Formats: sequence, C-alpha cells, structure tokens
Amino acid sequence: MTKICISDEYLGAKGLQYIKNCISELAVKTGATAVSVCQDRRRALIYDCPDYYADIFHAEIADRIAEVIAVGYKYEYFKREIKAAGLNRSEREILLASLIAADLTEDKKYAFDRIKGETQVAIDGIYNFRLKALKKKWKDVVEYIPQCFLGSQLKDFVVYLIENRNKRAYVDDQKVYDNYYRRLKRCALLGGEDMPVIREVLLSGCGEVEIRGALPKEDERYLKEFYGDRVFFTQKNASF
Repeated sequence: MTKICISDEYLGAKGLQYIKNCISELAVKTGATAVSVCQDRRRALIYDCPDYYADIFHAEIADRIAEVIAVGYKYEYFKREIKAAGLNRSEREILLASLIAADLTEDKKYAFDRIKGETQVAIDGIYNFRLKALKKKWKDVVEYIPQCFLGSQLKDFVVYLIENRNKRAYVDDQKVYDNYYRRLKRCALLGGEDMPVIREVLLSGCGEVEIRGALPKEDERYLKEFYGDRVFFTQKNASF
C-alpha cells in the first residue's frame, strides 16, 4: 500500500474536506481508505492506496491540492487585500470569483508542478515556501484593482474577463457541471453560501451557460447580466 498524507492549518477542515469529497468516487473504485486526524489546529487526511493505483490516485490528489491553493488560498488572499469599496457583499463575492477564475488554469498548473511526486504534503507549507512567483502575481493583481468600484464597472469588468471563453457550463437544478458534464464544487472553497450558481459558473471558466431548472433570483439576474445571449435554456426554464 502507498500512504499519502495531506495536512493543512490555514484553511482548516475546508480544504481537506473538499479534497476528500472530490476523490471519494476514485477512492471507492481503487480500494483506497482515508483517515482524518486533528491535532491542535492542524488537520490531516491520510490515504492508504493499493500500489497498483498509486500513480493515478496521487495525480488526482495533487490536482485537487492545487485547486485548494488556486481557489481557496487565492480567495482568502483577495478577500483580505482587495477593498473594492462601492460594491455590496454580493457584488464583491462576484468580483473575487471572477478574479480567481481569470488565471485558474495557470495557477493550478504552477501549484501542481510543485506538488506532484510528493507523498507528504503540507498545503500551507507549499504555499508559504514554494509559490513565491504565484504570490507575487496575486499581489500585482491586487495593486491593479481599483480601490473603489461601481456596479456598472463590475459588469464591464466581468464581461471583459469572460468574453473570449468558449467552453460551456451546464446548470441542472442549481448544480453546475463543466463542459465534460463533471460536477463542480469549487464554491465550497469560498466563503459564504450566497449565489452558489453564478459563482460556480464563473469559477468554471466558461463563456456559455446552458440552464435547466429554476434558479434563485439573484443568480438568475447576474447570469443574464454577465452572459447575455450566451445563456441557453430548456423549456423547463422558460421563465428565464
């Protein structure tokens, strides 16, 4: 058996629970087992995986750890550093999700390259000591963002970020799926429970959205505002 240990203090249980949820199906298929450990404020997730599946299992875990950093850690950094006065709480959360999504693929790859091959990963240690260039990039983004925003400026900014994307996300009864129809749960790495649909859609990196089922009014309004005629819907959601 191959043992893989992931630990973190910065995000507490949130990041580790995200990893565990995302790979639960793979763990069942490969016969891997997981144990959660908590000591003081540090939490750990320890997997035992059959050696035959170790490479596949470890690559998937590394990918999810990279996502914890590129979404969860980035969210906490931007939330702390970006003021964006003039935006209400919902608008500010949309801004943060949009900024995270803008470089998500590149940020994940950068983090993944510094995690792959490791069987013991302290996520906060990776972040603090191996990702200096990534943190410098995030700092540059913060300095670029205006201290004060207007609602109309937010719309223009988000539309600009998504205008050249061509992937399609699917929303089915308020659950969001990527263009391969894989369920997305990245919002679990953000704060709050408001607007789960629009924030998940933004984090998907899509340029088109296909809707099935009713949506919360706030999510519906922002989807229409940002995606416009690139929103497609079934007859079931004709009220949209």
